[in-house]
Amino acid sequence: MNDLANETVSVPEPSEETIEILCVDDDPDYLELISAHLSDNDDFSVHTETDPRRALDRVDELDCIVSDYDMPGINGLELLSELRDRDPNMPFVLCTGSSREELADEVPDEAWTEYMRKSDVETIISVLTNRIRRLVGHSRTLRTANRTLTAVEAAGDGIAIVNADGQFTFVNRVFASQFGTETDDLIGRPWQTCFPDDEVERLEATALQTIRDDWQWTGGCRCVDDDGDRFTAQTRIAGLDDGSFILCLSDIDDDE
Repeated sequence: MNDLANETVSVPEPSEETIEILCVDDDPDYLELISAHLSDNDDFSVHTETDPRRALDRVDELDCIVSDYDMPGINGLELLSELRDRDPNMPFVLCTGSSREELADEVPDEAWTEYMRKSDVETIISVLTNRIRRLVGHSRTLRTANRTLTAVEAAGDGIAIVNADGQFTFVNRVFASQFGTETDDLIGRPWQTCFPDDEVERLEATALQTIRDDWQWTGGCRCVDDDGDRFTAQTRIAGLDDGSFILCLSDIDDDE
């Protein structure tokens, strides 16, 4: 969390998706002013609340909260604490007249919380806009990644990613179970450990050469699990731009 005076502003591009913002402040005049300035951004939909407790009732419809610190009832840090019990990753910007040093032991140093020194709106609005877009952008990226990971884990096929050095960097649970092991046990291993030596030679000469030419490769492969037992799997291999590739295994048959 950086103080305004030390920050170089680099404003992210506006989002194509509307960003729902709740501004919380017990000063209705300041609240109206900051809301009006934020609303100048076409991708912002700005809501206001003078009662911080009522703000918690609106969490499910929001992308970000911008809150004053010194308020009656509960202050901004107490609001943040209650919010974190409900949503650990909700972007939150705390605006306060106190210096960062005065609140150093109270303001959590976390990815989803920003501190700003409260000042006149014209002074802070560009930095506040920047921080809201950055926080919400990161939040949405994380949400998309988690959904993608959930979909990959729910897939019936075994899926793994191998980096350019030939080591597993991602393995879903299905893939690990196909080889009789856990996901963490495969991460960092060379992909070749999952195939007999002659199959490794065949894949290196055919499949990996094919994906280097921007094609996908599909075929039956003989595999070997952690106990040394062999099985056959329908295998798809697709290359990625950085030299890594994806392995997808399905239709498993035990070798007789």
